[in-house]
Amino acid sequence: MSAQGAGSSPATDDAYDHGTGTPLLLLHGIGGTWHIWKPVLELLEARHRVIALTLPGHCDGPECIATGEATVGGLADQLIEMMRARGVTSAHVAGNSLGGWLSLELARRGFARSVTALSPAGGWSDIAHYHQIRRRFRIFYALMPLILFLSSPFLVFAGVRRLLGRETMEHADRMPAAEFRNSLRAMVKNRIFLALLRTMGRDGPLRALNAGHVPVRIAWSGKDRVIPFEKYGRPIVAVLPDAQATVIAGVGHVPMYDDPQAVAAQILEVTSGVDAADPQRPVRVAA
Repeated sequence: MSAQGAGSSPATDDAYDHGTGTPLLLLHGIGGTWHIWKPVLELLEARHRVIALTLPGHCDGPECIATGEATVGGLADQLIEMMRARGVTSAHVAGNSLGGWLSLELARRGFARSVTALSPAGGWSDIAHYHQIRRRFRIFYALMPLILFLSSPFLVFAGVRRLLGRETMEHADRMPAAEFRNSLRAMVKNRIFLALLRTMGRDGPLRALNAGHVPVRIAWSGKDRVIPFEKYGRPIVAVLPDAQATVIAGVGHVPMYDDPQAVAAQILEVTSGVDAADPQRPVRVAA
């Protein structure tokens, strides 16, 4: 049952919590917020208590409490504590990009009942490939305040949104202007962006884990321009031989607005299989 009281709003600045059924945690990518999941929330709520959190250190999210620099592992640990504060000690987890990497780390820690990782970050076979992404992201982050300032008056035009969002989405024009503006603002207001870029390269790539106890699906975006499968997806599939790998056709790196039905279907196929087998199944995952 949802933690929301009768008549209260399911959404706050830093989280969304609504629906009934087994808990499902949704995790966004670096620089984003929980709002990017809006197109799929209603589709998922029919079967789950859906909890979409803004990651620590991100715009409108809680402070990152890890000592020293922000790390993927530290974020995973803090997310578990955030969920415990909501009365949830185990949940299905779906994540996109950084959220996908985090979902796999939550499986490693024994929190995830199942994982659906949408174009997860954390895969490379050559550190030079990671540095290529890091350079692109640093440039994008540095330019974002200017992009936000210059583009804001023109975001009412669908063509402008589609052009600006082309790197991450096939159909950014489907994102309402206010949501698109807020997504740009979220990047500007991110408090751990550069720190994460440093530590991800140091701590990555994703290590192998025993996924045999927890169903894991790696669903790659068919038109991913940010982290193309051949360079960044194959290494993840290689270290997760028990995971199911699939492709979501016709979508960009952030696929929720491109095809919400297909994204929801990927998640629900995994979660429904687990819940049908045993809705109270405990989670035990070997590191």
